[in-house]
Amino acid sequence: MLRPRSFDIQKQDLEIEAAQWMPIEDYVDQPYNKEHQLFKYVAEICKTKAKKQDYVGFSGMPVASTSGKETYLYFNNRDFH
Repeated sequence: MLRPRSFDIQKQDLEIEAAQWMPIEDYVDQPYNKEHQLFKYVAEICKTKAKKQDYVGFSGMPVASTSGKETYLYFNNRDFH
């Protein structure tokens, strides 16, 4: 769903070699994602999009960053359970 700002990309071979696919549930259930509200919501967005291809729209949700600062994450929470 994202678009690049430019196509001037610096390839990182070591990063590519280390990349692995994982089931979305494993990603969502990672301790870091569960402990940090911002990452928890991002993981839930990914999970919802993977299961509901018609997931669209965004709303502002106040969340705390890992530093504790309040920020907003924009997504559609209509499909979250």
